[in-house]
Amino acid sequence: MYPMFIGVWKQLAAGKTPLRALMNQALSAHTLSTGVVVDLGGGKNPSYLNFLKGVKEATLQTIDMQHGVGEARLIDFEKDMLPYVDNSVDQVLMLNVLEHIYNHEFFVQETRRILKDGSTVIGFVPFLINYHADPHDYFRYTHEALKRIFADTGFTESRIETIGGGPMLLNFNTIASFAPRLVTTILWPFYYALDCSLLRIKPGFKKRFPLGYLFVLTK
Repeated sequence: MYPMFIGVWKQLAAGKTPLRALMNQALSAHTLSTGVVVDLGGGKNPSYLNFLKGVKEATLQTIDMQHGVGEARLIDFEKDMLPYVDNSVDQVLMLNVLEHIYNHEFFVQETRRILKDGSTVIGFVPFLINYHADPHDYFRYTHEALKRIFADTGFTESRIETIGGGPMLLNFNTIASFAPRLVTTILWPFYYALDCSLLRIKPGFKKRFPLGYLFVLTK
């Protein structure tokens, strides 16, 4: 727990929200494929690439309507096929993008289509957070909804991890969305201690107050 506490604290001091910091910490346990890795909606220089293992060895390709270049900028995730042939991609990243896609079934199906058999998707969706249009914000998925969506689109396995803690951490994440960086950095140890204490009494609160879900899908 101590390395996670310090890791999040450092990211808060650098201007990250608690949710983004916790997501990054969780991603540090994952390694990218050494082949072609497609980052869907990855934006420009996303911080999570500093936490995933194997980034330098991967052939990373980003498709993003706002920050992509050339053909990658013209892809509409709502309706356009991804510019890869069937079974040609070694891994896909789908981080903080699914909630912005209204036609999410098509998007997930396209992701599965381009993956090689046995390959994986590493993804994340927020849950108990504020409205954040980029350019739109449509959904908040429970772990149950994610399981059904991924099963219905043909993934053979989906592992979903709850990111967050109890109601104190949820409250802190809300405060951090508008409070100055110095304030959130100072408050973090107190909220963390309160949340840990509450979770010892009510461990089920972690499932009830998720900030988001990290998922790994296998084709």
